[in-house]
Amino acid sequence: MKTLVFRDQTWKGTLEITEPTKLNLAFFSHFPSESLSITVRKGMTLVAALGDFSLGQGRFQVKIDLEEGASLDWHLAAVASKDNQKVFDVSAYHLSPASRAVVSNYGIAKDGGRLTFAGVSKIERGAKGSDTRQEAKIIVFDSGSDGKCSPVLKIDENDVNASHGASVGRLNDDHLFYLLSRGLPEVEARRLITMGYLKPVLAYFDDEELKGALEHSIEEGL
Repeated sequence: MKTLVFRDQTWKGTLEITEPTKLNLAFFSHFPSESLSITVRKGMTLVAALGDFSLGQGRFQVKIDLEEGASLDWHLAAVASKDNQKVFDVSAYHLSPASRAVVSNYGIAKDGGRLTFAGVSKIERGAKGSDTRQEAKIIVFDSGSDGKCSPVLKIDENDVNASHGASVGRLNDDHLFYLLSRGLPEVEARRLITMGYLKPVLAYFDDEELKGALEHSIEEGL
């Protein structure tokens, strides 16, 4: 499987997937406020992973078109902090039969940050046998921060599977209490919870240097 790597940069225009591909995206400096288009051709697979630990604000919008038998696995881990306001809008459009998509977005809002996950999963008429799933979860670390999940399903065909799950909540008090009761300082306990929440995205990164930089960012609690 071919791997495309973008660090603190994105491509321009449209990305066309004509062979099984892994897409590794990571943002550490400035948040990219851009709109991108991806087409996954017939029978092809795209596994996309995005880690965002940048500063800045705006809307990062991705539209992914799926042809017959195409497959998408999208995984995002993001942090909004220091009064930044970030919107990730990731949409999957099933244009033909037997296409599959999983869009999974996980994030943390802290230190006055505001994080929004939006996007549409649409199964067009004629795309029978398609399967689409959206997952969006945000942990809000403090009272000055905020998170919002707005998944949308648009289904114009029968004989399909479509589902979504979304949750926004405060840091789990039971988890925090358990770690504190074991003698960990609160700062360390919060760091461990952050790692457990965001670290699974690393499994989708092939580029070892980029994976190491992301792991360092997670462990530092950025």
